[in-house]
Amino acid sequence: MGNYQALLLRLLLAAVASLLLYGAAQAKGKTVYVHLLAGDDLRGDGSYTRPYKSWRVALRHVGSGDTIIAKNGDYRKTGCEGSWGGLSLALTMADQLETGDPRQPVPSGTPPDAIGIYRYDPANPLTIRAETKQGVVIDHVQFHLARAIVIEGFDIFPNPYYTDEAGKKLNRRRDGIHGDSVYEPEDTYNHVKTNDPPGGHTAAWYDRALWTSYITVRNLKVHYACPPGGCTPAYDPLQDDDRLYLIKFNQAHHILVEGCELFDGKNFQRKPAIDLPCSDDVVVRRNLIRNCHRGVVSKGGGRRVLIEANIFVDNSGAAFSGGSTDPDLFIDGRIGDPCSFAIFESYDMTARDNLVISTRPGERPVEPVSIWAAKNASIVNNTFIGIGERGVLLVRPGNEVDSPAKGCRSVRLTRTEDLTLRSNIFILSGVVDETMLYQTSGVGTSVIRFDHRDNTFFNSGHDVPVGGLADPNREPGFSKSDPQLAGGQGTDYATWMATTKLESNSPSLGRGLRGP
Repeated sequence: MGNYQALLLRLLLAAVASLLLYGAAQAKGKTVYVHLLAGDDLRGDGSYTRPYKSWRVALRHVGSGDTIIAKNGDYRKTGCEGSWGGLSLALTMADQLETGDPRQPVPSGTPPDAIGIYRYDPANPLTIRAETKQGVVIDHVQFHLARAIVIEGFDIFPNPYYTDEAGKKLNRRRDGIHGDSVYEPEDTYNHVKTNDPPGGHTAAWYDRALWTSYITVRNLKVHYACPPGGCTPAYDPLQDDDRLYLIKFNQAHHILVEGCELFDGKNFQRKPAIDLPCSDDVVVRRNLIRNCHRGVVSKGGGRRVLIEANIFVDNSGAAFSGGSTDPDLFIDGRIGDPCSFAIFESYDMTARDNLVISTRPGERPVEPVSIWAAKNASIVNNTFIGIGERGVLLVRPGNEVDSPAKGCRSVRLTRTEDLTLRSNIFILSGVVDETMLYQTSGVGTSVIRFDHRDNTFFNSGHDVPVGGLADPNREPGFSKSDPQLAGGQGTDYATWMATTKLESNSPSLGRGLRGP
């Protein structure tokens, strides 16, 4: 056999081996179908032609490594009785469970309501996906004490304006995706001035093995509906108090938000598109976030949050930031120490290879980057276009409303340590001599070890302002030359990314986002 024939044979054998491995991977879990409009829980068997009708029944027939496929349809048509298609993964061992519902062991001394029932193997998660990408429309997804679940391909369309016959709102302040590990009713824990939660849950509260964790949300659309009067020119979403977050995970860990499109999320309370209080080991990657207020917020003592390769378009607040967390959320606590609140709002946050762009004259983000009492925050290799009217970086205190627990220290967090701003490109707009590009806000705010270098500030040939926390003109590697971006207008993730490509002779090579 010649060398050429031997090479072809080796390639053929490799291809066959790959197919066998893929088939084995596909065969290791079963697939169950559901259709909330045309299924049948009594006579269905979960096949494509005889799908189940409800999420709860479908969930009774799957385990780790299995897949639930929702057949295409607008599940909001199920109405209030069907929660407008909402997917709830929130039952615990304290709830009234039915025959076939999953069960989990309850360790001695642990309250049953601290044990969620929808918990799977992180190495072999349960997947719940739409039949075709965004072919299934639902109102929301909720996780409570859930583990190892992948949600993929849905169009999530929270509508907080539904009312009953008397006009009472039924779905107010509904998040698109909400995950948490909070055991106490909201009206209870928000008034507890201690770091030890009430109701005998202290040990379980701090047991992260019980938390919502190992959750992936991928290839979704998440966006708010218009109010009943429509999104008319007279409608101002920043006066809409029915909306909150498109995605929120509170007390969670190992969360991945990837490949999603989040939009139309502006609201009266200026909540971000993605809120991550008290959440660790989170990756937010390759998402398109537009027409919201802030983009991604890490706060409440959250650790190791990576914000990578996202596109933020026409948002009115910071693309990535910390936030001010009420200390009653028991952040960063230790059992038996009611004063063990977090010292920083966020630890080890990294934002890299993101595009932040404002295309609307007169509507610029207040600040593209906002750091609230962070430790080890790194902002590197990002590209910012059409920003700077109010600066590019604002450092401010966390928990600005100081409400310490009885006998505890102040919980107003004023210190930021080890802040890095490096290898970014800023295309400035609306900047005047008095503009402070790097600035602080709040009494007592301090920045310890601020590493800023190798950034480009292009101000259309004009000088770059000098005032503020530090003078960008004096930092190592400062450039005010035109970075020579490809430019243009994007319509989706790929075309927006293409606008940031640097020309081969750009003086800013190695700076800004480094492409997909």
